[in-house]
Amino acid sequence: MKKILCSFLLICVISCSSDDGSTPVVNETSLDALRAESIQLLTGTNEKVWRISQAILQNGQNTINISSNFNVRDDEFIFSDTNIEWRQGDAIQYDAANANEAKQDYYKAPENYGYSFLAESATQFSSNSNMTYGIQENGSVVANFEVENAIELQLTLVPKTLQDYASVENSSLQFTEAFTVNASLPIFGTGMIGANSDQSIYLAHNGYYNNSQSQRVLKIDLVNGTETEQITSSYNYVYKKLHVLNNKLSMVNTQTVEFYELDLSSSPNSYPAGGNFGQAVFGTAAQGDDIYIVGGHYTGDPKEIFRFNMATQTYTPFATLPEARYGADATIINNKLYVFGGATDFPAVQPPQNTIYIIPLDNPSNIETLEMNQNMNVTYVKAYQNLIYVAGITFTGNTVVGISNRESYIGVFNTLNNTYQELQHNLPNASGLEAIEEMCIVNNKMYVIYGDMTGQGLHDWKIYEATLN
Repeated sequence: MKKILCSFLLICVISCSSDDGSTPVVNETSLDALRAESIQLLTGTNEKVWRISQAILQNGQNTINISSNFNVRDDEFIFSDTNIEWRQGDAIQYDAANANEAKQDYYKAPENYGYSFLAESATQFSSNSNMTYGIQENGSVVANFEVENAIELQLTLVPKTLQDYASVENSSLQFTEAFTVNASLPIFGTGMIGANSDQSIYLAHNGYYNNSQSQRVLKIDLVNGTETEQITSSYNYVYKKLHVLNNKLSMVNTQTVEFYELDLSSSPNSYPAGGNFGQAVFGTAAQGDDIYIVGGHYTGDPKEIFRFNMATQTYTPFATLPEARYGADATIINNKLYVFGGATDFPAVQPPQNTIYIIPLDNPSNIETLEMNQNMNVTYVKAYQNLIYVAGITFTGNTVVGISNRESYIGVFNTLNNTYQELQHNLPNASGLEAIEEMCIVNNKMYVIYGDMTGQGLHDWKIYEATLN
């Protein structure tokens, strides 16, 4: 990179005068050659991925180093000859007063920008008037974004290497008991999600509280172990899926979507599906303000994926799977929806499947089908950087006549090369009925609800944890 800068300076010295020695003249041929070298540095042979090595947020009087935040470490910039793709992962809370407040669980869609070099420069370029970049002597790129009035984001970008991606270092997960939860948990109907922004876990389930059938949401603070709950009298069906989106906790029920404050300080806002819509034993995934509800429909086509938009509170059809799915959970990475396992029949939730459906969100009819090496009746799916962890169960019998011989499986799918690997684990199953009931990831730990589901009413359920890498 020093060669580009020095060569450009030499061009300016030897070619910056006209015949009368007064008006600068730029050697355009040499400038084009230097810009080509810069593009080569940015793009490599075709496209090149860059990561953030330093991030400074400036808002008002605050200058905040957010370089170590999880929602900065997950960002990627991909440069091509004419385009910059910003895969920002979880969004940054720009009006934060400190680094902790800048954390946010809010997975965003990639953004694309064209770029062009500034006049007479081979190292300075911009995407628009609010996004400028400069190539440094050491080969890094400094980016300055004017996010909004009086708020700036200053980034240092360096090439992302293979060692910077998440890898599977533990092929055998060693679980230990983290804590217990006193709850009445239905069979594979409990909602569970982890929040990296405040190091907590949320659970949602139905039960008998305050002398009536109620819905309970529980927040567990992983730092100090405290619990906070919100109990509502609405029963709202059994099956629940949770997401943390834009500082709200969302819950998809069988026929509603509800939104809670993250501190559970008030009752939720609830939005009915309306029309002839309902689902049971479904999967969900979220990006931006959209929640994708996968299969599970008992009043419509169980192959359908619907999209619920938080801003408009409306459902719209999104995509159609190759075949019916119940109990198939999903997640999103880099604008692709991944759907794992599940069953084809309801209410039996049989037979188990081993499919992996990959659905581009910008072209949902172009579905790719891969396979796991294990069939699973019900799956629980969470993304971890470029990896997708899949916890699931198989069982004999069915949900109508009774379930027996349950087994738990855990695997990981690497989105870099579309490979699936089964992981060993030490979760006990002495009765043959114990199994994973939900799963979430916080930082680099997996948490699972685990039990045999043979009891009735309130009792203690174990939550186990295992370090991923």
